[in-house]
Amino acid sequence: MPSRSKTLRAAAPALLVALPLILYLVYPLLVMFADAFRAPVEGYRATIMRWDPKQQPFAAGIQFALADPIFWRALGRTALLSVLTVVTGVAWGGGLALLWHRRAFPGRRFFALIGYAPVLMPPLVGTIAFYALLGNNGLLWRILSLGTDGTPMLSPFLNVLLLHTYAFGLFAYAFLAAALSDLDPSHEEAVRSLGGSSWKVLKTALWPALRAPLAAAALFIFMAAGASFSGPYLLDTSGIYLSVYVVDAQGDTGFRAALTVALVLLSFSALPAFLYFQRRGETRGIGAAGAGLKGAAGRALAKATPTESLVRLGLSLAAAAFLLAPLLLVALGSLVESKAWTEAVWPKALSFEAYRQMPAESWNSLQRSLLYGGFAAGIDVLLALGIALALRRAPGWAAFPAEAAVMLALALPGTAVAVALLSAYNAPSWLTGGQGLGATGTILVLAYAMRYLPLAVRPARAALVALGGELELAARGLGASGLRTTIYVVLPLIAPSLLAAGLLCFVSAVGEYVASVILQAPHTQPVSVVMGTLLRQSGTEPQSAALAVLMIVLGALAIGAAGLIQRKLSWSARPAKK
Repeated sequence: MPSRSKTLRAAAPALLVALPLILYLVYPLLVMFADAFRAPVEGYRATIMRWDPKQQPFAAGIQFALADPIFWRALGRTALLSVLTVVTGVAWGGGLALLWHRRAFPGRRFFALIGYAPVLMPPLVGTIAFYALLGNNGLLWRILSLGTDGTPMLSPFLNVLLLHTYAFGLFAYAFLAAALSDLDPSHEEAVRSLGGSSWKVLKTALWPALRAPLAAAALFIFMAAGASFSGPYLLDTSGIYLSVYVVDAQGDTGFRAALTVALVLLSFSALPAFLYFQRRGETRGIGAAGAGLKGAAGRALAKATPTESLVRLGLSLAAAAFLLAPLLLVALGSLVESKAWTEAVWPKALSFEAYRQMPAESWNSLQRSLLYGGFAAGIDVLLALGIALALRRAPGWAAFPAEAAVMLALALPGTAVAVALLSAYNAPSWLTGGQGLGATGTILVLAYAMRYLPLAVRPARAALVALGGELELAARGLGASGLRTTIYVVLPLIAPSLLAAGLLCFVSAVGEYVASVILQAPHTQPVSVVMGTLLRQSGTEPQSAALAVLMIVLGALAIGAAGLIQRKLSWSARPAKK
């Protein structure tokens, strides 16, 4: 039995890495919850409730929300969108995983890589693309010669649902592709050798392995769809959603906090089940996307028959067209004059005027976003590394605070992170060196870092688990200290996973929109906010698309560079052959 001193030494690092998460994530969230009970609502809302604006009751924000019919409509519409997104996202992403990770056929690896195309689409970029494709007089309707009378072919709600299917189906694809790559083919072969039908193979060999990751993906999609902002905000202006209602309530501390609490509780409702199924199925979580960047399966696939190959190839071409169409449409939209491409299928003329006439503030906002994203990604990688190392041998009670905080960040909507940070650190605080963080770039970096931390923690911990302890024991046996072993043995081996995680955090942070809308100030505007402003201004839509193209290109270059460095690091970390 280990001595108490050894237990405390093992627990100390875990408690230490949990401290920044508690101070800058858990504490702000508790302050926001307190505001929902103690902060008053705006005077006109108090008048509606027949309260004295200066003597409002306890939990005024919550009481008003519960009595507000708009709140209930927003809650119902958000919940409905989340449930339907689960159905369509799982069907789409799961279908792609079965199409590209079950049988080998010509071009399979290329199509499997395209399955991760949505990761290049920041939320607002995807919204811009889907509006141009499916909105009023969108390109698809012009190709099909439909909607020429100006009548929308799809309702705004369906436009949002299609966008969510495209964006969040990625999670189902990543989860199930990882599970299929790890599947033992001998189980399927055994069932077939015993005369089992295809249904029997699915029921006895595939379903037990796919059930847990499928459930985890569905629950993660539910949380992500409920927290979505850009799609509902720009594609369905006739409806009301909780995330949009929170942003509209800016300036009313009590009511906004109450709405944010409701949004958090909606997301949290799926978190326990998500964690259960994730642990049960040993899914890779979001970090599975990193594996997908390599475009290679972990096992050899059985070859499809010639007829099946043709069918799979045809379906793959159709799926790839849908996955790549938004990216190409954004690029094309940046090369046309505003309002000049609203009737013809193909624009009459292309030019680079949108890039040449880009306002200086747009370039400045892009530089700011790159800077904010770089700092946030660096913080996430360092925290993830510290958490992974500290929790590796920590007792359960000491690991719980950090693990709980990371799970909290996973479930929190971006709206909630932004509102919580404003509640705690808008005014000067000793935790911020006596400075208020409101209207500063620091609060944006902090929001990005806290929101995307799980994207780095999961791959870091998975890499350490896969590493095992044999090499470390060998190094310690040769006299190396713990620090030297970590620097010269552990870090080189897990560096590829850390790099992929950092790049994913960087790309996500650069394109973050909802927290940016709440936290930005005129002198700290990120590129996503500037893009949204240009999109809503007549005559500047091509400039918004041009910024979107730059973000897509930067994301693609970052991921490509990460892949090259990963391969180089992985090769250099291999033991030399004798």
